[in-house]
Amino acid sequence: MLSYSIIGEKSLTLCRWLAIITAIAAPMSTAVTSVTSIAMLLTWLISGEPVRSLKISAEQPAGKMLLLFFAWLLIGTLYAETHWTEKVDTLLSWKKLAFTFVLLGLFYQTHWKRLFIGSYLAVMVIAGLIAVPLWLADLSIRPGREPGIFMTNYASQSMAFIAAVVCCIFLLRQQLSLKHKYLLYGVIALFIVNIFFVSPARSGYVAFPFAVIFAAGCVYGYKKLLPIIAVTGSVMLVAILCSSTLQQRTQTGLTEKAAYQTSGELTSIGVRVIFAKNTLSLIKEHPVLGYGTSSFKSTYSRYAAAQYSDWRGTSTSDPHNQYLFVWLENGLIGLLLFFAYIYTAIRQGLNNQPYGVIAASFLVAVCASSLFNSHFKTFPEGNLLAFFVGILLAQRNVETKESP
Repeated sequence: MLSYSIIGEKSLTLCRWLAIITAIAAPMSTAVTSVTSIAMLLTWLISGEPVRSLKISAEQPAGKMLLLFFAWLLIGTLYAETHWTEKVDTLLSWKKLAFTFVLLGLFYQTHWKRLFIGSYLAVMVIAGLIAVPLWLADLSIRPGREPGIFMTNYASQSMAFIAAVVCCIFLLRQQLSLKHKYLLYGVIALFIVNIFFVSPARSGYVAFPFAVIFAAGCVYGYKKLLPIIAVTGSVMLVAILCSSTLQQRTQTGLTEKAAYQTSGELTSIGVRVIFAKNTLSLIKEHPVLGYGTSSFKSTYSRYAAAQYSDWRGTSTSDPHNQYLFVWLENGLIGLLLFFAYIYTAIRQGLNNQPYGVIAASFLVAVCASSLFNSHFKTFPEGNLLAFFVGILLAQRNVETKESP
């Protein structure tokens, strides 16, 4: 019969592998992500390590800021004029950041980070090799998806490949043979084709340069920032000139933005402009404390319905802008705490090289795209972000005396 310590050790190992599987599955399947994340939490509890690992999480700068942000979310439920079920639902929608907090206490050992990077890149290479032929053949293997898009949606697929590009930039600085470096350049090219040619995700077009410039600047040094910007700009220029997908999506976006006031139907960009304008108007009335956690849908819906009688009066529970959402519900205090978490996580990543830089770079990319989406909370990409940051940002606790 196995002793309790052996069972705990094996459970903890399984928990970490399940976390890696969940991170890889995050952009591909919400069903698999849900099952594996629950299994991860169960094995974590069985391991007997929750108290110790949570303590390690709370000792880290990013962990401290997450606790402060969660505390303010809870305080926000006290003055929100909504039913308790709505308050619980909203708190649960932030569970992605809770996963980050848990993982900060589990992945401080270097070899687990290395296993995650290797596993993630291997799967993403296979995914990229599947997507391009499907796109060239104009085939869709999932109902309602564009050709070549087989993950949860095109935004998830695009962000998954951006995360993979960041991993490749990190690997290029390792001691590799010329052959392996050329192979990595080829893999990066594969991901770039997927981001700019296969995927119609405008959020990916925005996030890519932020991710690459930040990651390359950290890896190669900011004295080489101008060449890094030049190379990134050249890649973007080639994509703009050669990708009909990018051209069409960009043109459509510009047209929708220009015509949002006169358009007779709801459009992706047009409705985002309306969401932003209405949300900012509501924020001006309660800028410091906001309307409380869970208040967005009811508050916004009443206001929009009173202002418009057409599609502009559409109800929504999310303004497709993470920062406006936090500001409306949790006020300027909540927004500053949210920014403090982002800043602290990025700084912790920069101080925890090399793996922390990968987490920080992807976090910067998602911060850019969150001007147009709620990636931290609502959308599937938030799961990928949560696990990426939690796994790669985790710091070793010196008190454990464990080898990296």
